[in-house]
Amino acid sequence: MRVTQNITYNTYMNDIMRRQESLYKVSKKLSTGKDINAPSDDPVKTDKILTSRGLLATYDQYEKNIDSGLSYLNTAEDALDSVKDVISSIQELATSAATGTADATSRANTAMSVSNLYDQLVSLANTSFDNKYIFAGFETSTIPFDSAGAYLGDTNKQQIRISSSSYMTIGINGGEAFKGSAGGVDIMTAVSDLVTALNNNDSTGIQTAIGTLDSSFTQISNTVSDVGGKISRLTASRDDISSSKTEVASMISTLEDADIAKVISELKLGQIALEAAMTSAGKVISVNIFDYI
Repeated sequence: MRVTQNITYNTYMNDIMRRQESLYKVSKKLSTGKDINAPSDDPVKTDKILTSRGLLATYDQYEKNIDSGLSYLNTAEDALDSVKDVISSIQELATSAATGTADATSRANTAMSVSNLYDQLVSLANTSFDNKYIFAGFETSTIPFDSAGAYLGDTNKQQIRISSSSYMTIGINGGEAFKGSAGGVDIMTAVSDLVTALNNNDSTGIQTAIGTLDSSFTQISNTVSDVGGKISRLTASRDDISSSKTEVASMISTLEDADIAKVISELKLGQIALEAAMTSAGKVISVNIFDYI
């Protein structure tokens, strides 16, 4: 095959353009710090990177779920701890009113104090987080307890997803915690009955209320312990997710981050090769028939 001037020109130009494109890619690696800047750079690695980034996004969502769950549980724990304090104060008042030295007048005064604590108890049972009532089941926009202590929520409990195959129940149902719907004590009724017994100067009723209050305190204490256990489990899950995210991020870095020293070396070699190709092309393409006349 006869090599014409046109073929020679095209060969050199194609070579120069190829080297320029290669040099551009290397320069981009240096500027971005990434070994892969387009899917065409390495389709196999690109697929792994995209899959890993999708996994990171999933972990981020689980982490958000857990953080929200922890905020919810911490709010519930604070409220329930305060409920314990209120019940403890009511127990002290009831015990004092049950003594032989207490009379109708002192008991009526105690009833007023217990009534105020009862209002505080209802207020705590209506605690909200992020504009949602935390003890109302799924009825988070409905105030769970009215002033008479009736429960207005449902029997459900909130759940969050913490992994691809795991959910955790974080909800504390007000019907169970405060009304004993799962077989416990109706705390609201117990305090209300105490107020009635105090106003009626009913010693037997006061003694009965003291026993019920003891069970009420235990009921709330057990609920607080359950909340604490959930907080511990969620914290452990968050730590696990954080470790997994670190591993995935490290994998992505290994796949896409450029070896800067190697890139600089490739850039220098590429520049030398391009200059040599351009110099060679300039010499050869400039030769024509008139050089031999």
